[in-house]
Amino acid sequence: MESNKKYYELQALDLWDFSSFIRKAREIQGITLESLCRGICSFSMMGRVEKGERLLSKELRDRILARLGVCSDGYENFLFREDYIVWKRRQQIVSAIEKSDFRMAESLLSYYDNADDAGEDEGKLGRQFKLVMKAQMMKKRGENRAVIARLCEEAVKLTVSDIDGMSVNGLCLSVQELDMILEYERYCHPDRLAWRCEDILRYINSDVFDTYSYVKIYPKVVYCLYQSTDDGSRDWNKLLRLSNEGIEQLRMAGRMYYLWELLEIRKEGMTRLLQDVGDSRGERTRQVLEETVETMTEWLDTLDFVHDLCGTNRRMETSCYLYQQKEAYCISDVIKRRREMLGLTKKKLCEGICSEKTIGRLEAGRTKPQMEIVKQLFERLNLSGEYQRWQIVTKDVRAFAVVDEVIRCANNRDFDRTANLLDELNQYVSMDNPINRQFRERIEINLKYGKGEIARADAVEQFRRVLEYTIPYEVALKDCELYLTNAEILCLFNMAIYSGSFNECPAYDALLKICGHIEEDGISEHIAVWEAIMTNAANVYGDIGEYDRSDEISLRTMKESIYCYRMNLLAANLYNNVWNYEQRIKNDIPVRQGYQGEKFLRRCITLCQMSKSTVRETIISKKCK
Repeated sequence: MESNKKYYELQALDLWDFSSFIRKAREIQGITLESLCRGICSFSMMGRVEKGERLLSKELRDRILARLGVCSDGYENFLFREDYIVWKRRQQIVSAIEKSDFRMAESLLSYYDNADDAGEDEGKLGRQFKLVMKAQMMKKRGENRAVIARLCEEAVKLTVSDIDGMSVNGLCLSVQELDMILEYERYCHPDRLAWRCEDILRYINSDVFDTYSYVKIYPKVVYCLYQSTDDGSRDWNKLLRLSNEGIEQLRMAGRMYYLWELLEIRKEGMTRLLQDVGDSRGERTRQVLEETVETMTEWLDTLDFVHDLCGTNRRMETSCYLYQQKEAYCISDVIKRRREMLGLTKKKLCEGICSEKTIGRLEAGRTKPQMEIVKQLFERLNLSGEYQRWQIVTKDVRAFAVVDEVIRCANNRDFDRTANLLDELNQYVSMDNPINRQFRERIEINLKYGKGEIARADAVEQFRRVLEYTIPYEVALKDCELYLTNAEILCLFNMAIYSGSFNECPAYDALLKICGHIEEDGISEHIAVWEAIMTNAANVYGDIGEYDRSDEISLRTMKESIYCYRMNLLAANLYNNVWNYEQRIKNDIPVRQGYQGEKFLRRCITLCQMSKSTVRETIISKKCK
């Protein structure tokens, strides 16, 4: 599914103005108010929400966003204390189940036993979440299928009560609800699972969902379709087409949802076609099929190798990944930490915006002021006063497609194309906004260095200047509770890399402290920042000869990435291990028995191919030769 105009139009909407967002998103998607609220809340409540007369709980907001096809993971999301606590609890439950810490998950889920005082509509989604999570734990522990079936039925019928025999087309459903329907059919009505898979495929192929929502559900539907038909009645041409589409979408998104299963389907299907090839089909057909089977075998073997190395499961065991949400921050904490970092008093911060008493109550999490007040406070703290996605602030829908392409071309070191796109971006994004300047100039510095136009020292100084559009360098290094935006962290990250002595750069110490806070707070919730920093930290320890420490960090980073179904940095971390082994051999340090450098390098190259990391693949291939 290609990114389309509808997708970018949804990205441009302001999530902080939720009432306007709902109204405009419905218009873009062509969804009626009745369809949107069906089964989750009353029509009158939804009408009041659109008029700005009613605030909803985070669980209800998330479900509405999901039904509108909007992935709730923005660039950075800000929540009031009450909503942040709900978000945090759910992420802890999901993470605990993913890591098989069932005692912790059950303890956290007990909250929902005492949450019946919530309104009927608000409490329904909490009960549904609890039922789904209980079913996930039972599945993972291999417990009674009949009990799991009852949980699946109860969960799905809380919001889609009349699903039996009914097509999903014409309904307005989230990816989570589609998954519940699949699980219900698998456990309760396996005879109609194939029909339901076809039904859901038609629904999700109608451009309802954005890219990341789509890739979460499509691979599972294909796998369920494969499971729903016996060996003799499978339509292999169709399954091969669907599985190939799923694999390509996962590679583009850098995700691993049902990747191992789809590779297995593709290998099995191609092997069957190969067996059926007669002399009349020609040697070329046989050769193509043999190459495809060989590639699928290599990819599966590489995934097996990585999972064995990390002690993780190659097969999907739960649907918890559908409930993972990243990058959420408590507004109260952000304002308090940022104010203290900048040395502002409450009186100075609130001047001309609100009362000092309001600031005190806000920082303590005891009030939820108008969003306009929050926006003004954010702007005074050099944060975005507008809802931010994809590292820029704009309402021009054309900008998002350009930013998407800028990031792709920059990662592939296509310098000329990236420079042209940055010039085009100026037409749609105001460079008077310091956040937008940070994005553009950070990319430009990398381009200049990549093309040999500036030295490392110059790059470091320029990154420092770009960082200081929003925060002084010395403030970013403070040894206190910090709140730095992802863009600011990236500036520090680039400074550390280009310094030439990563471990001696003050920015490096600041980055490790940030990772320390992330580990306390929850790695999976900030995985993109954590894995990037720690991958380079593993490099640093390898460079200074601490090979065991480097291997330990790389292994942990790979494991955490797999828990979050991310594959883009698996190759880099495995290569860290290869490099460390080679250094041990050069320095006559004993290595693990059975280590095969060439085999490890081939695994690295295969991981690069799977995640479309062409630049890294080129570098490692040269090393192989």
